[in-house]
Amino acid sequence: MNRSARRVLLRLFLLALPLVVLTFVAVSLLSSNVDSLHSHNALTFASKVIQPCGSQLPLEIVAPTEPSPSSLPHEELKRQLKQLKQVISQLEDRLRLQGGIAPVGVAVASNNGNDVPCSISYIQKQIEQSEIEKGKKWHNEYEIIPHSLFTLQAYYSTEAGMGRRVVERPIGSRRQDLQEAVSSALSVLNNNRDRGALPQPAAKTKRYVASDFVEGLYRLDPIEGTQYELWFNHQQQPAAASTDNHSKRANLVKVSLLRPHAPLVAVRLEQPLQFEIPIVNIIVPLSGRLSAFESFLNRFKKNVLTAGQSRIHLTVVFFGDKHWNEIQREMLIFEKASGFSNFHLLNINSTFSRARGLQVGVEHWENSPIEDDVLIFLCDVDVAFDSAFLERCRRNAQPKRQAYFPIVFSQYNPNVTRRYTRHRDDSQVPTLHKDTGFWRDFGFGMVCTYRSDFLSLGGFHGGDETTGWGGEDLFLYRKYIRSTMRVIRAPDKNIFHLWHPKKCPNSLGPVQRRDCLQSRGRNEASYDQLALLLFSADADGQSHHLSESEI
Repeated sequence: MNRSARRVLLRLFLLALPLVVLTFVAVSLLSSNVDSLHSHNALTFASKVIQPCGSQLPLEIVAPTEPSPSSLPHEELKRQLKQLKQVISQLEDRLRLQGGIAPVGVAVASNNGNDVPCSISYIQKQIEQSEIEKGKKWHNEYEIIPHSLFTLQAYYSTEAGMGRRVVERPIGSRRQDLQEAVSSALSVLNNNRDRGALPQPAAKTKRYVASDFVEGLYRLDPIEGTQYELWFNHQQQPAAASTDNHSKRANLVKVSLLRPHAPLVAVRLEQPLQFEIPIVNIIVPLSGRLSAFESFLNRFKKNVLTAGQSRIHLTVVFFGDKHWNEIQREMLIFEKASGFSNFHLLNINSTFSRARGLQVGVEHWENSPIEDDVLIFLCDVDVAFDSAFLERCRRNAQPKRQAYFPIVFSQYNPNVTRRYTRHRDDSQVPTLHKDTGFWRDFGFGMVCTYRSDFLSLGGFHGGDETTGWGGEDLFLYRKYIRSTMRVIRAPDKNIFHLWHPKKCPNSLGPVQRRDCLQSRGRNEASYDQLALLLFSADADGQSHHLSESEI
């Protein structure tokens, strides 16, 4: 190495030496500042630095005693270096926020006309106002939202789902949500354990794992967000065996998490339809039941045609040759009385099958010269609806994108409700009340979808239970939810399933007959009304059983 090269190296060393000294001084100062945050009774991490959306939220950890200092110098150095990296990262985030520049991937929301990262004002406000931090005053017992208890294998909720189970396995998005909460809590525990924030003996202990999770509380608040409180077995050196329940409870460490709601974001804006509204082809399978069909036509005339609803088509698929002439005559009378002629009458000379009747009704449209594609409404003769429902049917169904499976309000037996309620139910306009009916959330028979989508998914073809009563609605519903189609499932206040006597013959298969009997029991009355029917005779000595004609 020549003399000029040695001079260059010497100058570089002299220039780098002050930088190295300044770096060590900064490390010492930052470490002392971080260590000064520890108090004798509480340890607060993430301080008041507001993290970007999606990063770890401010967390307060309460410890009974101050953690003992590490006995190994190099372990203490590692801990300080890790804290230094975190502080530098927080300072970088603060500089970005103060400069008005959101980190990559952070949504920017509008706050009083000023665009600021959502973590600055919105999320911090939600954290401070959440019930996890402090109690909340409620006006009455109906306002409070109860928590749900959960473990890794079970979910306990007062809001019974479709299965009406008091305990169920977490599935779908709920399972993913709870697993993410447990995983985040484990990260919090292990990160703070490595920093020395959690009390532990001098000997190194194992890391927290999922098997340490005991149980948790879960609640979804529509304003604050999703709240989680999770308990874990505290990891420490095994002590002498103790049967004291108080010591067992004291050996649990708790992590509170909050998934705050983000500010509202406009996702999609759909302009009013500029073209002619789509035709709705109402398809009704039928077997016998002339009086029920006559009532259906009367409701159709009063609630749909009289309301000025246009671009409506009616397809009736009738099974058997008995009463076929009466059905044709009834439709001719209806056409003359209402002036409605957009209907098809189809006849299938076989045993009744709702699935086959609907399939034939959908496929028959290909012979129609009106339009190639059409919006279909799969209906039943015992269903009442009006023009408002048909408009909702048009709004919630979109070709190649979306289908509408409304949750129908099912009417109880009027012979029962008249005895024990003040609500007088008219079959033309049923009353929405807990004593007159219920939301039929387990029924999927009413469908608004486009014919092209129905046929592309195969319709009712391929089902095992496509004859007789029941099973076909769930079969079709599963085809839709397992496809790329979006399914809208919501209660609809303008469509009703009217009560009618239900027979469950022995000719049905065992599964269909069981479902039929269960549906018959649910449709009779509410639990309170059934209890009055069953036990009121014990109170007054008189029997209140219904006659055979009323059931």
